[in-house]
Amino acid sequence: MLDAVVWITLAFVLGIAARQTGLPPLVGFLLAGFVLHAFGVDENELIDRISDLGVSLLLFTIGLKLKIKSLAAAHVWAVAGLHMLIVVAVFVPVLLAFGMLGLPYLADIELQTALLLAFAFSFSSTVFAVKVLEEKGEMGSLYGTIAIGILIVQDLAAVIFLAFSAGKVPTAWALLLFLCFRCGPSFSGCWSTRDTANSYCCSG
Repeated sequence: MLDAVVWITLAFVLGIAARQTGLPPLVGFLLAGFVLHAFGVDENELIDRISDLGVSLLLFTIGLKLKIKSLAAAHVWAVAGLHMLIVVAVFVPVLLAFGMLGLPYLADIELQTALLLAFAFSFSSTVFAVKVLEEKGEMGSLYGTIAIGILIVQDLAAVIFLAFSAGKVPTAWALLLFLCFRCGPSFSGCWSTRDTANSYCCSG
């Protein structure tokens, strides 16, 4: 427990130091991880739980700030899909070529493995992008909304991919989640109407 407190304190201090130099605090957090790893610090169950909780809370705040209507926009899905296709089309031949050259870790690489790695390369860091946009106060801007929408689409694709690769096929109930894209705007409109009515009644 004490070790975890020391590690978190180090990450907090380096995060503040990075911010004072004009860099995102994430740079300091990464540096803290590199330093601790250099001293032989291994993974810790408490740290893993805290990190999972932090990512979950960050995604929750994204959901609070992002409108479902913007996520369901055609250009968001088109750009996300096109980006993944381009990355896969570029990296698969490169990985296979490196495998034919006998490079370490890539020698005799199979097509399925190359596709898997290329697909993984097509994803971006939602956490990093959100923190940078949030610190600059650009989460609500047009390009900020589009960028976050694209990253969330990538996250959805990653979740589906991981589920199928682990042999855990989602049930048919999971399809109900896509109703949010249709029902979300209507629910938001009803909620806004309710708030307006309550305000009118209270003022009267």
